Amino acid sequence: MNILFYYPDKERAVSLSSLMIAFRKQGHQVFLLTHSMEGNLHREVKKHDVGTFSYPIKKNISFLFYLKHILYLASFTRKHNIDIVYSHIQRSNFISAFAQYLSPSRFILCRHHSDCVYVDYNFTERLFDIIINRLGREFIVPSQMVLTQVKIKEKVRTKKIHLIRYGYNFDEYSKPDPDEVRKIRNTYNCNLLLIKVARLIPEKRHIILFRTVKNLVEKGYDIKLLVPSDGREREVLHKFIVDNHLEDHIYLLGYQDHVMNLVAASDLVVHVSCSEASNNFIKEVSLLEKPVIVCSGVGDFDEYITDGLNGIKISKDASPAELENILEKVYLDKIDIHTLGKKLRQDVVQLFGIDNIIKSYSVFHEN
Repeated sequence: MNILFYYPDKERAVSLSSLMIAFRKQGHQVFLLTHSMEGNLHREVKKHDVGTFSYPIKKNISFLFYLKHILYLASFTRKHNIDIVYSHIQRSNFISAFAQYLSPSRFILCRHHSDCVYVDYNFTERLFDIIINRLGREFIVPSQMVLTQVKIKEKVRTKKIHLIRYGYNFDEYSKPDPDEVRKIRNTYNCNLLLIKVARLIPEKRHIILFRTVKNLVEKGYDIKLLVPSDGREREVLHKFIVDNHLEDHIYLLGYQDHVMNLVAASDLVVHVSCSEASNNFIKEVSLLEKPVIVCSGVGDFDEYITDGLNGIKISKDASPAELENILEKVYLDKIDIHTLGKKLRQDVVQLFGIDNIIKSYSVFHEN
């Protein structure tokens, strides 16, 4: 069977590369087509005999941009006799929703967001979802939360939707560099070093964590926060840091290639996002046995994280006061975060290992 992964970006995504490699091991011919020039993702899967292609064009006029991609994708599927297209991310899904009517291939649109387009009130992205939902013939969603969003709130017919969790080849993850980890710990030396890795956008709610750190610092706690991320809220968050004299406690580091070194140096991962589909990062940090704080009712956290057993959960409507109370307990060693981290690793590896997840795709490949 000839299988195409259609994806806009070039950066490494282990949940995607794990699938591609697993399909190759099953004997399928696998192709990757992106909108971006060749990057880390292409180089990673090429080592496993995945055919890699890209079609980068400038987005000067949106209509022409999408029309060219629609026509190219349809042509690509015919040229390479593609049986199944797994389309990933909204932009690709929008293109695939039209291209499937010009191609003999079976198109399966993989949804990677939950309700962020409603939380962020993005009209264009909401419109894209409406069109994708109307035209799409089959969908894969990665969590029960996304399934509920698509089926109940967006009225997509149940028979069109398949729930398949993200799958990972955990052996593909490189280990942190011990020397770099020591340097980071020395550079940001403190009693409690936090880290939050998420785009600097409203729904990731960095400001709640920033206000919490501010309150704890004012109480005299020796605490610091690393933020290795970029996004449109950077200036707003930077202003908060400066206005509250937190330059020695909160560090906006920008995008980092080796973020796992920073995670390994930190004591606790805090992720107070209010909108997720199935967060990759929390699963990745579990491999380092790092304890995490997440919000209940968000993404698939409720499906594998139990408060007090393998993580810490706060309400989706968390206030700085609620988060502050938790972090005070962690700081004062009233919560055994190390035990939580070890249990999280065990549960994540068991639930999301690629060898288990790949079996769910037989519903497409045996038809």
